[in-house]
Amino acid sequence: MSVEAILESIEKLTLLEAAELVKAMEEKFGVSAAAPVALL
Repeated sequence: MSVEAILESIEKLTLLEAAELVKAMEEKFGVSAAAPVALL
């Protein structure tokens, strides 16, 4: 599956589905989708 095809699939999701996708990806890959804050 190409990146373009993945983006097209994500584009069709509702907000609730997108939130569920983010949560599932965080759990699957052990990461947080929260943006890191850089201290300068």
